[in-house]
Amino acid sequence: MRDHSHHVEFSREEAVRTMLEATGFETRAPETELIPLSQSFGRVLSQNTVATADVPNCLTCCMDSIAVKWSSFADLPEGQLPNTEEWVRGVDWEFANTGIAMPEGFDTAIVIEHVMVSEDQQHVQIDAAPSAQFAGTRPAGEKLRRSHSVTATAGTVITPDVAANIGAGNVSKVTVARKPRVAFIPTGNELVAPGVPFSEGKAFAAHGRNFETNSLVVQGKVQAWGGQFIGFDIVPDEPELISAAIRQACAQADIVVLNAGSSKGSDDWSVEQMEELGTVYYHETNHGPGHHSSFAMVDGTPVVGISGPAGGASFTLDFYLRPLILAFLGLSPKVRYVNARLTAAFPTKKHSGPKTAGDKRPSIVAPHKVFYGVKPVLVEMGEDGVVTATPVNGRPGSSEAADANGLFMLVNDPEKQPQPGDVIKVELR
Repeated sequence: MRDHSHHVEFSREEAVRTMLEATGFETRAPETELIPLSQSFGRVLSQNTVATADVPNCLTCCMDSIAVKWSSFADLPEGQLPNTEEWVRGVDWEFANTGIAMPEGFDTAIVIEHVMVSEDQQHVQIDAAPSAQFAGTRPAGEKLRRSHSVTATAGTVITPDVAANIGAGNVSKVTVARKPRVAFIPTGNELVAPGVPFSEGKAFAAHGRNFETNSLVVQGKVQAWGGQFIGFDIVPDEPELISAAIRQACAQADIVVLNAGSSKGSDDWSVEQMEELGTVYYHETNHGPGHHSSFAMVDGTPVVGISGPAGGASFTLDFYLRPLILAFLGLSPKVRYVNARLTAAFPTKKHSGPKTAGDKRPSIVAPHKVFYGVKPVLVEMGEDGVVTATPVNGRPGSSEAADANGLFMLVNDPEKQPQPGDVIKVELR
């Protein structure tokens, strides 16, 4: 049995703080690249964008109107209208539509609802006068001023609306943070990629094997968080092969995720190999699933160790990979929490029958330490306007917990667990 007793058990907060300090991602300026605005959705701006043209760039009509000359109204008594019977289109008036430059020689607009236009569209009658010169218009530079108006700030994630605002300032390229390259190494003799043609019994090429699906989980999350995924083939549980894969991944990537091989089985070599290659900062965390999460630095590259099948690995990636990617991009890795009223007690484990000592694993809680179970909850707004949290059956990442939108760290002590009606701190997902 592997002995990892010399490794320090960290809380989630200690683990994340250690990773961020070791990598320095939070304190360094992100690497950048210049890309077309049309390809920037989801990317993080690394510089403010500033308008390169005045908007509008000339006197512009701000509503569907007719353009007139203020001189036709300036000397009239208040409430009196000019005689428009002799007005000539193009000389005394002209059509002016929303967002269009005012016709040359005209300086004021009357909204079209106060205008009667003849059938031949050459003559007009008006029933209201403009309030002042330039009424109904926008001066040049009113919305954006060239070289002065900031259209988006550094650190902003570019959405379609943000991109439109940037483009409105005559900008077609933006400087963004480079995507972190995230390599994923799945390990295990028992793993096989999905898609094996089925046949009965031992003729099935995947007989006695498990399908490797964590690659899909990691790839989806890396891309959603703004990273570039680099997938490795399954690596057998052989120390030399694991070491070679880690070194290769560290040479190619900014962050490496190492999956499985971190527990106490006879073929669990991941931690030993990371110790030989670099520095292991911790190997255990004070929560489950995900107790055998780890972190190491190898050749200056962070290596995040995750354990377990896709369900447990999924939220463990949220805990320990997401902060690194966000910090790499120059974004805050801060977790979002909400206080919510607990609506029901957390479900307890159901045992099928009595177990002997040989059937039970010893307690994984270190002396004088607190251990937490990660529990999925459904966060909703109650009818009374109070935010509620309802425990959801199943483990995080399981199909039973698919509707859960929050996580709660439940202390592994029945006497200290919250009761229905208590207000608890829930992490939003």
